[in-house]
Amino acid sequence: MLALRGVEKRFGALAALAEVDLKVACGEVLGIIGPNGSGKTTLLNTVTGVYAPSAGRITFQDMDITGWKGHRIARLGVARTFQNIRLFPTMTVFQNVWAAQHSRVSGGLFGLLRSRPGRACGDTRRVEEVLEQVGLLRDREVLARRLPLPARRRLEVARALTVDAKLVLLDEPAGGMTPAETADMARLIREVVAPGRTCVVIEHKMALIAGVCTRLCVLDFGRKIAEGLPDGVLADARVREVYLGADDERDA
Repeated sequence: MLALRGVEKRFGALAALAEVDLKVACGEVLGIIGPNGSGKTTLLNTVTGVYAPSAGRITFQDMDITGWKGHRIARLGVARTFQNIRLFPTMTVFQNVWAAQHSRVSGGLFGLLRSRPGRACGDTRRVEEVLEQVGLLRDREVLARRLPLPARRRLEVARALTVDAKLVLLDEPAGGMTPAETADMARLIREVVAPGRTCVVIEHKMALIAGVCTRLCVLDFGRKIAEGLPDGVLADARVREVYLGADDERDA
């Protein structure tokens, strides 16, 4: 589904990513972990066209997308959420998800917003279906800014699902949540997001990572230091030294 070969991203003298090789198979849920500043979000930004890689090659379903702009990559079937939530705060829950369909319609976001929900450019039924899946249908008329944090994160997931993405990238989907809220998000990923899709999940909370991911990749200072099945990776001495260690209890 997705392959990175020798990918690097530099900001001046800083190497945020260095010679990263990574493959994501169709249908798997890959977890990417590592300490703060290890390059996790930079990797997602490079895959989704926020940044162009300084070196290396990125392919999606065997198509070379290296250096493509984000809107072109999105139209291939790639969707993501953000560590820092990016919703339209003065729009309703329904409008936020409906507007997310702009990546798949002609005229873009502005063409979609000039129309009314229910017209051909926006699939109202699909929006309602996705809102029900993430548990937000009853809140469809609530402004996004009035939602509690867990609901705002579910709304971001709904925006990714409404475009029927083949590859969904989740950047700290449980950030700021309590253990119970984290467990709910894990269930949402496992039961709603993952089936029929390929997923990449960045997260510090090992309870979520262990509960949803079929394989892990570990980054440290922009380099891949471990990769494999969760049990083996989490037991690796180097991984525990650079990432888990004292943080293990804090992030559980």
